[in-house]
Amino acid sequence: MGTSSASGVRRAAGDGGEAFVDLGRVVRPHGFDGTLLIELYGDDPANLLAAEVVTLSAEPGTIPFRVRCAREAGSSQGHARVRMALSGLDSRERAEVWSGARLSIPEQALRSLPEGEFYWRELIGLRCRLLDGRDLGVIQEIWPGAQNDVLVVRAGSVTRLVPALRQLLVRLDRAAGELWIDPPAGLLEEE
Repeated sequence: MGTSSASGVRRAAGDGGEAFVDLGRVVRPHGFDGTLLIELYGDDPANLLAAEVVTLSAEPGTIPFRVRCAREAGSSQGHARVRMALSGLDSRERAEVWSGARLSIPEQALRSLPEGEFYWRELIGLRCRLLDGRDLGVIQEIWPGAQNDVLVVRAGSVTRLVPALRQLLVRLDRAAGELWIDPPAGLLEEE
C-alpha cells in the first residue's frame, strides 16, 4: 500500500467554493528573476510539476498564479523541492513577499493514483484499527517529520502518535472509513 503527499483540502472563499489541496510552502526566492524554491510536504513532486495554476497564501492574501516553468530541485530531509517561475513574479523583490507562503493547487488537478495507493489527506477522519480489531481512535491530523510523517490518532482524551511508515499501514478501507495498522509490539501504550 503506497502513499503520496497532498495535505488537507480547503474550500476557497467566493463563488463555487472550489477545493484546494496544500502541497508545500515557499522556502525563498531562487535567483534574481522571481523564481521560487518550493518545499513539498512529501517526496513526490508530480502534482506540482504538472500544475498549470497554483495558489499562494500568505500575508499579502491568497492569490492564484499561472505557472510559467517548474523543475525538480532535489530534496531536503525527505521532502521534494521544486523551482517554480510564476506569471507576475518577475523579480526577487516580488518573490520575497511570498517566502513562507502555503502553496496549493485545485483538488481536481491532483493526478489519479494507481490501485492500492492513496493521498495522506484521505486518512484524516478515518478510524484507526489494529489488526486484532481494537479501535485506536480517529486520525485527526498528520504531522510532517524529517524521517517519517506521524499520524495523530485521538480517542476521547487519549492521543496516540503513530509513525506513518509503509510497513505499518496494512489496509485502507475507504468504504468503511478505516485504516488498519500493524505496529510492532511495544510501539503503542497498552491500555
